[in-house]
Amino acid sequence: MLLGFIFQCPIILLAQAPSALQWSVDGNIRYRFEKWDNRNAKSYGSHPTIGRPDDKILLQRIIAGTTLHYKQRITLSAHLQDSRAFGWSLRNALEPDAYKIHAENSSDSYYIMNPQEEFFEIYDASVRIDSIFKRVSVIAGRQKIACPDYRVFGPGSWGNTGRWTWDAIRIMTEQDLWSGGIWIGGTKINDPNRTYLPLTHAEYFGGGAHGKIQLNEFMDADFYLAHKQQGSAEYIREQLINRNWVGFRLYNPASLLWQYELSSTYEFGRENSREINAYGLFLKLGYQLGGVTWKPCMTIRYTYASGNDLNTEKAERFDPVFGAGDRYYGWMNLVKWSNLDDREMMLELYPLKGMRIELKYNRFRIPQPDLVKINGNLSLPPGKNHLGDELDLFAKYDLNKHWQFVSAFGYFMLKDARTPEMDNPGNALWIALQVLYRFKLQLIKT
Repeated sequence: MLLGFIFQCPIILLAQAPSALQWSVDGNIRYRFEKWDNRNAKSYGSHPTIGRPDDKILLQRIIAGTTLHYKQRITLSAHLQDSRAFGWSLRNALEPDAYKIHAENSSDSYYIMNPQEEFFEIYDASVRIDSIFKRVSVIAGRQKIACPDYRVFGPGSWGNTGRWTWDAIRIMTEQDLWSGGIWIGGTKINDPNRTYLPLTHAEYFGGGAHGKIQLNEFMDADFYLAHKQQGSAEYIREQLINRNWVGFRLYNPASLLWQYELSSTYEFGRENSREINAYGLFLKLGYQLGGVTWKPCMTIRYTYASGNDLNTEKAERFDPVFGAGDRYYGWMNLVKWSNLDDREMMLELYPLKGMRIELKYNRFRIPQPDLVKINGNLSLPPGKNHLGDELDLFAKYDLNKHWQFVSAFGYFMLKDARTPEMDNPGNALWIALQVLYRFKLQLIKT
């Protein structure tokens, strides 16, 4: 209904003052080739429990639709997304059960969260009204919601389908020294076989709030709240989830050469009668040589997230809220901000306008390794917690407003972890090459 209203609006508004109207067809087309060696997204080693260990995948994602601006106050947006994974051994046509989420002992009730495939899904369908009150705006409908660092609230757009898409109502304000937003809604599921209308088949219901304050010329601060409960999709609606987060972030303004950050998040609530008591932490310190060619920036980083202690009755494994993953915990996506001790060094370079190169080294430890499975089948023997180390090289180049090129390389060096079949299943490799084309065809601009 909302989507139909948005497509009819251009006809309705053409009867209004033409100088107030802008209407375009727009979107983007993305292709990424990925080569995997000795692992896939569901299993590690040369004898995977599902799929192949040496996938060569061509990922295709097309987002296309229309955007209409009226009197610089009303914006209507409606786009479709089609995501496909050619050559993937875990694609839905070959492994329809691979991304079903269900109870451990039963698959009668389930929902699907496929990270790579989603055919002709509604990407967004929203209405935005600016300046309802002084510097207050509202956006309602299907939308992406992300806050500045993507750690707590992120779109998850590296994945071919996109991890977090909201059907929500969001209120935002932008003041001279501070800004903020609050929203309530649900997050959609990613099922290749179905196209879902907004506010149907939600994985989670919940919401969030975010505020940013410019404290002084040396420090900015973010504050945030989040809530997550069971959605309306099969299986998860049978759960009893009440997860809540409160946190803050202190960090350097973009103009400062010193790089620093302190981020702390506390999680509380209950899940299926168990009390939740978990937390996440992030620290960063570094310096950028602004007057040197390529403007190198060297930082050291530390990420921690609590895990379940089997000797207590509380749920202590930190849930990484609605955040992004790859850009923080390794592009190979072996771990996430949960039951994690990650010590990292990163070098960033800016050799050309629009180009950024990062080289980073992560050392992954698992604080609570007992009965934990990493990447589906990796486990740690008693008394061990060093999962392994990952070396990543990532480069992104925005040639112009239309074309973007990305290349990435990841190499994971296994340490204490093992699979059920092998004590030493070896190291893993991943390579990616991506091209993104953005387009915009102006139909009316007067």
